[in-house]
Amino acid sequence: MKKIFCLCPVLALLMLLNSCMSFRTIFQEPKVTFDSVKILKIDFTSASMIFRYKIDNPNSASLELAQFRYGFFIENNEFISGISPAPVKIAKEAESFVEIPVTVEYSKLFDILHDIYAKDTASYKITADFTFNLPVFGKASFPVKHEGSFPVLKLPSVSFESFKAVTITPFSALLELSLKVTNKNSFAISPDSFNFDLSVNKSQWMKGMLKNVSEMPPGKSSIVKIPVEINPIKIGKELFDYIFKGSPFDLLIDGNIAVRTSYPGIGNADIPFRVEKKTSVSE
Repeated sequence: MKKIFCLCPVLALLMLLNSCMSFRTIFQEPKVTFDSVKILKIDFTSASMIFRYKIDNPNSASLELAQFRYGFFIENNEFISGISPAPVKIAKEAESFVEIPVTVEYSKLFDILHDIYAKDTASYKITADFTFNLPVFGKASFPVKHEGSFPVLKLPSVSFESFKAVTITPFSALLELSLKVTNKNSFAISPDSFNFDLSVNKSQWMKGMLKNVSEMPPGKSSIVKIPVEINPIKIGKELFDYIFKGSPFDLLIDGNIAVRTSYPGIGNADIPFRVEKKTSVSE
């Protein structure tokens, strides 16, 4: 009787092991693979992408994806990381998909990686770790890594070039304001309109729009010339005389450039700009 009694735990263990082995032959682990990446939106300020992962569950019962963690690296520097907010149910005997959205703001990117400003593309790596609650086996993790590249677009810069007098009389003056626009991208930009609001010493002088602005070649600067006509009645004789004595004044130009590009996914865009300069009218 003692021998039989002693064998009971052993038999129970063997039965449990046999049960686990039987379950293992029936149950199959899910398979997680990277499926695709798609650029949802791109402009001169940011790029939004979505990374898609395929989960193949061959079992006759649904599974629970407890969570997934991810890290997005640019030029081997971690830029974004995150974790799923809630468990996800994975359908039985089917392929399910999980998507991870990532947005890269160029201003933050340039602050962190200064050298990348000179590049047209940046390399990235996204690591994702999917953790499942599996029956009998408990938690199990499945890491997936994907590498690629994305475009780095730069806002064209607008800077002060000159403010010259063309003709001056006691009753009016025709000036020419020149702004330098630099296209730092590898593709041309075609302006549809150049809108501006010009103020001098906090007094608005004029508001207008230029058409037929020349195309901005890739990697080069262009000069945009704005004719400015003023008279002492409009701005005041005291300010009129002050400016044409060669005295320095505060110049402020706010505006935006409506542009078209051939770059895929951008099409039309509005590029805001602001130029502040302490200057004087030159002849």
